Amino acid sequence: MKEVILVIICYLIGSIPFSFIFSRFLGGVDIRTKGSHNVGATNVLRSLGWQVALAALLGDVSKGLISAWLGYSQGGEILTALCCIAAVAGHCWPAFLRFRGGKGVATGAGVVLFLMPKAIIPLVLIFILIIIFTRYVSLGSISVAGLLPVTALITGKSWIIVTMSVIIAVIVIARHHGNITKLRNGTEAKITDRT
Repeated sequence: MKEVILVIICYLIGSIPFSFIFSRFLGGVDIRTKGSHNVGATNVLRSLGWQVALAALLGDVSKGLISAWLGYSQGGEILTALCCIAAVAGHCWPAFLRFRGGKGVATGAGVVLFLMPKAIIPLVLIFILIIIFTRYVSLGSISVAGLLPVTALITGKSWIIVTMSVIIAVIVIARHHGNITKLRNGTEAKITDRT
């Protein structure tokens, strides 16, 4: 029973809409009405600038980090994996915003930061390089999500953590389905575009 409650708590932690909160209180807008209407740091960046986006990003990363720590401190790898998946799911389908949230990238990064700290720098570098050369944040996000299970395997993680990585990768990539269509059509917004 304690484990179920903890997973629910991690889902609720993941549901905290930092992009919405910081955009409302620091930028004075409802981020759901701006740009792509997505409740995520990239949309905040395009709509309100890097200061508000950084606050949102750090908040979203902390959700994954805290949830991974809670699962790890209270149980074994299975509980840890479930807590991490719950946090990412909470970010994507938040209870506090009628289940319309972000795409799970930053919260997933928080999970990686805790469970695979040696992998976070290479993944972030790949993410940044893709953005530098293409200007597409979505392409960087999709690529790094796809590399996550491979990274878990390379770093010698258990099958539980590898499976968790696959599930998180599938969630993140699935949440980018609209971006994938736009990338194919050549209509995807670049990081330098302003709304």
